[in-house]
Parts: sequence; C-alpha cells; structure tokens
Amino acid sequence: MADKSRTPMRRKEKKEKETPEKKKDVKDVKKEAEQGAPAVGNGEGPSAEAGASNGAAATDQNGEFQVEAIELPPFEIIHGDRIDPFAFRFQFKNVEYSSGRNKTYLCYLVDSGQSDDGLLRGYLEDEHSGSHAEEAFFTQCLPHYDPALKYTVTWYVSSSPCSACAAKIAEVLKARTNVKLSIFSARLFEWEEAEIQAGLKALHAAGCKLRVMKPLDFSYTWETFVENEEQPLNLWEDCKENYEYYHEKLADILQ
Repeated sequence: MADKSRTPMRRKEKKEKETPEKKKDVKDVKKEAEQGAPAVGNGEGPSAEAGASNGAAATDQNGEFQVEAIELPPFEIIHGDRIDPFAFRFQFKNVEYSSGRNKTYLCYLVDSGQSDDGLLRGYLEDEHSGSHAEEAFFTQCLPHYDPALKYTVTWYVSSSPCSACAAKIAEVLKARTNVKLSIFSARLFEWEEAEIQAGLKALHAAGCKLRVMKPLDFSYTWETFVENEEQPLNLWEDCKENYEYYHEKLADILQ
C-alpha cells in the first residue's frame, strides 16, 4: 500500500512551524506507535495457526515432525472507542506539508436502521503493515453484514483513500447496494497522481459521497471520537484556508 506521508500541495512554499507543542505531539505519537498494541484479528492478517504453519520444521524424539512457532508481525489495525487527543491534533491536521503522517485514522458512524441497536461508533487506526483502515472497516466493523438491512455509513478520515483502497471500497459499494457511504477527509492524499484521481472518481461513480472536512467537522470529530476531557478543540490558524484549497481540488477532480 502507498505511504501517506507524502504531501501533494504546491501552492505555497510555506512550512509548518515547529513549536514545542507540536514536537511534543509528534513525540507522543511516535512513542505510542513504537509501544504497539495487541493485534486485533480482522480476517485479513495472518492468524496464529497460519504463522505457525510458516515456521521452520523440526523433529521430536519420536521422529514426528513439529512446526516451530515464529514471531508474528507488528499489529496492523487498532480498533477503539476514542482517539488520544495528541494523535488527533497531529494526524487530522489539514496541513500543506504532511510529513510524518504515514497512517490513517478512520472514525465511523453506522446506522443500520434498527432503533434498538442505535448508532455504531468507533475508530480504526492502521500501521500500513497490512490492511489499511478503509479495507479493515468492512471486516472488523461490519462482520455480520445483513443484506436485508439498509446501512448509512459515515467516515471521518485523516486522509482520503489511496488508489488501491478506493478500488476495493467501490467494489464493496457496487456489491452491497444497501450500503450508503459518505467519506469526509481532512486531507487529500496525493491528489495530483492520475491513479488517485481515478480512484476518487470510481468511488464517486459507485455512489460514495466525498467531501473535505470543514472546520466544524473537525470540532464535531473532536467531540465525538476523541478523549477530549470536555475541552474544546482550538483550530489551527490556517484550517479554513486549507479546507478551501482541498475543497477546490476535490471539486476539480470530480467534475
């Protein structure tokens, strides 16, 4: 899968200032990533049995072949209820230069039309060592998909899908016509690349609603999906300006 740390913007030679607060945010995010978390099975990554089957063969005292266990790869997907506030401020910031933001945070709301169940809410975070968060959503968050129900799904993502994810999402939406998906992205991922533009167009053609996150969307996501301790989100200075720029580029792509 593609690395989402690359930045597409070229309108200005303006770089984000390195403030002590930002350095602290980046440090916390990196520390959090290095510590890792237990792997969450998503139906895509290797299972314990599969890992063992790939291990080196050995022979015991009775001459029977045994398989030696091997170390499993790092966790791929984190599935949780609320995001760490430092991670949110760093990953969702709609900056022009997105260096270091090489993962995807996906906050989701799912309405299946069943009033007793209410809205399904949570977030996914990927490490790009396997499945991306967009793909993992359908295996982890909708594992008991019912074709008889009507699903209204809303994503708030730190970056728009890569071309591979866009193609897979479009396939799902074509196969599951009872799923209506809206994607609100903080940033557009490599929007200048032809394959990325083709992927966004394919999503649009499959019925997916695509939009760039407005300043109010950042505040809503902060209140709904972040461990904010009831503190308001102080939006960065160029939040509205960057939204308008990305909004214009997305409109040009989808026209």
